[in-house]
Amino acid sequence: MSDFEGLENYDIEDDVSLDIDEQNAGGDRQIWLKMNKGQIVRGSFVFFHTFDTNAVQAAVKKARKAGTKPSREDIQEVAKKALIKRAEDLKKGVDQLTPAEKLDITSVHFKVIKAHYQEGLGYVLSRLGKDGVDADAIWKRLPEPKTYFSVLFLVYPTDQDGAEINKELLASQIKQKKLKLIPWRFGKNMYEAIWKLNDGLRENGLSLASQDIRLECKEAQFQKIEIQAKGPAIWQKNETFKEVALASAVTLYDKLVPFREMSTDQLRVKLSLGGPSVDDVSSDNFQDMLSDV
Repeated sequence: MSDFEGLENYDIEDDVSLDIDEQNAGGDRQIWLKMNKGQIVRGSFVFFHTFDTNAVQAAVKKARKAGTKPSREDIQEVAKKALIKRAEDLKKGVDQLTPAEKLDITSVHFKVIKAHYQEGLGYVLSRLGKDGVDADAIWKRLPEPKTYFSVLFLVYPTDQDGAEINKELLASQIKQKKLKLIPWRFGKNMYEAIWKLNDGLRENGLSLASQDIRLECKEAQFQKIEIQAKGPAIWQKNETFKEVALASAVTLYDKLVPFREMSTDQLRVKLSLGGPSVDDVSSDNFQDMLSDV
């Protein structure tokens, strides 16, 4: 039954028109950051791991340097202590922490993805080295995989030069909880530029986790983008803004993989190599197989 009286006789729920507000009616179309030549945007990286994830990662790195390996119990204890500490800081119980409150915003992260690209097939997440030697033989029929990175980017409404923030529009976005959060995919060169920028900030006790950045597109076809730090992150200066940004961001973290996933068997079919592999039947065991028929 319709939520509105009188609409039960009108079939308007199962179709769409070409109106502006129905552009994304499919629901699964993900828009990624893509800039035009000369375009400038200002914003901030908002992809963070949880406190327990960062604590476990630090513990594993420390153990590797010492030539040891933490046990499952050790890892669980490290994760537990990290969340307890976070809850104590907020004067809450661990079970009262929201997904956003569990995020450690002192360290920004990026997803690293290996993918193949083949004309007619498009981009496919690589499974080289994951399914065994026989599977690798199938995946090696594709061009060598390349490494890509992705991150969630909070874009501020600004003037054309990216200098002045449109405070009225930003306030409206915060109030309506409709911030402009866009996934951004890029290659090794861009990641190296980001790393160098962060390394320069590190010398002053800062990081890109707490800074805004300015992006300027120098060339559109290959998305050659220049990146600069632009001072303390605006979204972290106001508690309401911060809460809305993190609560919105955490719901999009599973959207940061830009390429489709395929199993080895699915790829085999796509490459017209036949269906899933089966055991070989020789003349020696053929009679044994027929004995049960």
